[in-house]
Amino acid sequence: MVLRGLILVALTLALGVGGASARIVGGAEEAYVAVEDDDVVVAVMLDSGQVTARIRVPNGPHNVTVTGDGRFVLVTSPPAGKMTMIDAFAHRVVKIFGSFDSPHDVEVEGRYAYVTDEARDQLVVLDLPARQVIARVAVGQGPHDVAVGDVALVTHGSGNPDLTLVDVSRPRTPRVVGRLAVGGPAHDIAEQPDSANAYVTSWNSGAVAAIDWGIGKVLWKRNVGRLVHHVAFDYFHGRRLWVTDHETGQVLALSSRDGRVLRRLRGCPGAHHVHFGPGRGRIVAACHDAGTILVLDPVSERSSRIPVGSGPHGVAVAFVP
Repeated sequence: MVLRGLILVALTLALGVGGASARIVGGAEEAYVAVEDDDVVVAVMLDSGQVTARIRVPNGPHNVTVTGDGRFVLVTSPPAGKMTMIDAFAHRVVKIFGSFDSPHDVEVEGRYAYVTDEARDQLVVLDLPARQVIARVAVGQGPHDVAVGDVALVTHGSGNPDLTLVDVSRPRTPRVVGRLAVGGPAHDIAEQPDSANAYVTSWNSGAVAAIDWGIGKVLWKRNVGRLVHHVAFDYFHGRRLWVTDHETGQVLALSSRDGRVLRRLRGCPGAHHVHFGPGRGRIVAACHDAGTILVLDPVSERSSRIPVGSGPHGVAVAFVP
């Protein structure tokens, strides 16, 4: 127990308050996959490809994230109006938050979680150690995905062309501070740590764009596929972007400088969320239509596909001591 505690302290210091920003060594990477049709979160050890747990959650688990220390997994279930908090080490549910109508996305910054509630048009703030909702702010119709850093950036449904910027410097009193046009309705969004840059995908197109929310400017926009759904910023491998093309079943690596396609991985039908590990830096994507996750090891350049169940959607990777 003492050794485990020391490892956790070292991990927390390495990850920092707001999440991972450096490679972690000495442990293993575990992926957590929201499997919609089976109503479970599946845990997979990426070193071995072994499924280590199938954790029952409220129906329709959708998006998933992990806390900065890797201890807890958060997953939204929009049809059930609930969000579940899972102990990642024990693989058990520790809290179900029920004060939502349709929680869609969830992200963590420090001790706080930020959840978009599409039906209530709100961004909801939770204090995770206290395990309670502490704030709600109206952000406009149909908030969809969220990225959180110095501010929270909220995307909306396909009928709303603007991002919403929310000041979360005081999490108990968040406030909308602006709107930003990004050249069309934005679907998913990922922030670049320690900068005012963020990256968005578009509804119903293959476009990806880079923005500087500090100056309110689109830096570049490029069409890279047919129906690009999700994006993740990768600070391990040359500051790349990873995006998924839902229609072609591809996972693409892009240059964050200009959006050039650097690599295409095929064989991920119905590609949805993509994430990367804080240890070895493996890239993991949910292949919704195949019932698998695609795993790319950037060191060996080898990829594999691991069955997880029917309808995987959200995926997140944590470091396990």
